[in-house]
Amino acid sequence: MTPQLGPYHQRHGAPGGPGCSVAVIPITLKKTAGADQSAELLDAGPNVSELELLRTIAQRLDIQWGRDDSGWWAAVPIQK
Repeated sequence: MTPQLGPYHQRHGAPGGPGCSVAVIPITLKKTAGADQSAELLDAGPNVSELELLRTIAQRLDIQWGRDDSGWWAAVPIQK
């Protein structure tokens, strides 16, 4: 039986909501060419949903939410 996917477009509800506690581990990605890249691994634990983790990441990136006739959208501010 194929699981039902979607709907991906929703006009009801609102973004945000509760996040979760995460452990952050700094790592270095080894590239095949060029300089290494800094990154982070996040671990939210076994009893945390993907939605709670996504909300936490969105908050950390300072996501700005908006709404128009098509539904909710998100934007990340440009870092100067």
